Amino acid sequence: MRALAMPHQSVQSIAPTPSYLSVAIPRPADACYRLFADVERIPEWLSVVRSAYVSRRDQKGRAREVAFLARLRGATVGYTCRYRHHEEDLLLAWSTTPGSSLAVQGFGQFVPLGDRAALMTYSLELDLGPAGSLPGWHDSFFDGHAASSAMSDFRDFAQRAL
Repeated sequence: MRALAMPHQSVQSIAPTPSYLSVAIPRPADACYRLFADVERIPEWLSVVRSAYVSRRDQKGRAREVAFLARLRGATVGYTCRYRHHEEDLLLAWSTTPGSSLAVQGFGQFVPLGDRAALMTYSLELDLGPAGSLPGWHDSFFDGHAASSAMSDFRDFAQRAL
């Protein structure tokens, strides 16, 4: 057995970062990416999002700026995200625009695992602002585990839709 650290060194436990996770999806990576990049369909798979409206597209017709309405406990909040498409890497990244009432940023990337499966890596960082400025999310699981909740919801949606 190989030692991980010398006796005088400390070894810290390594746990997944809640905002950066991966999951296998039994569907082709390119099809998963196309479905994920169809941001107008986000309300179909992410329960906290009530609506998504593409307000600006790039020259290829892809969503560049999207206005969202999200469900909070007893409230609805609107925010806008700018999207960056990296089709060659099957990666979609987003972040809220400056001056938003909340901060959202993240990415989704799909790596082929053969012809019929993909590894989805998902990152999501959320900030509802100073404590008490906005109520928590409508979905209590999303409130505590936003990245894993969103990633699992997309995996299940992709399995149904593809």
